[in-house]
Amino acid sequence: MTSGRPLAPAKLRAAQVLRAHGLRGEVRAEPIGGDPSRFTPGTKLETEDHARVLTVRSARPGAGNAVLLGFDEITSASEAALLRGVYLCVDVDAARPLPDGEWFVWQLVGLRVLNTTGSEVGVVDDVEAGVGNDVLVIRDAGTVHRLPMARDYVTSVDVAAGTITVVPWTEETV
Repeated sequence: MTSGRPLAPAKLRAAQVLRAHGLRGEVRAEPIGGDPSRFTPGTKLETEDHARVLTVRSARPGAGNAVLLGFDEITSASEAALLRGVYLCVDVDAARPLPDGEWFVWQLVGLRVLNTTGSEVGVVDDVEAGVGNDVLVIRDAGTVHRLPMARDYVTSVDVAAGTITVVPWTEETV
């Protein structure tokens, strides 16, 4: 990390296995970010601990946002049950392309935060999932601020320049 910003991770989490499904070795998984239809036959997923590489044999929608995945390497419910709680990952190079206005969290962490007057506010320390939108966690000399990642607050993101520009705000005190 020469620039103070995180390097791209080698792997990105694509889904978390919730439980085994059925008798033929399928799993019910929760996709992480993006359209569940991206799990197509032939897609290679690696367990986060690097213990296994799995090839998607079948994928279909499950209840809610879940996806039911079958793998060439797993043929029984007992084998599928061993994946419970495991994160399935893809190479960063195989990640889905993001549309304009979307970023991976790792791309935002470490960006300098400036307000629209040009004053430095801090550095993005994390991005938390929120109900309506994600929330930027901005750290400045030990102080932590949280700002909704919404157009009313964030005017621009320039990953190449390493900056996020935000509208100045006043924080409420309790």
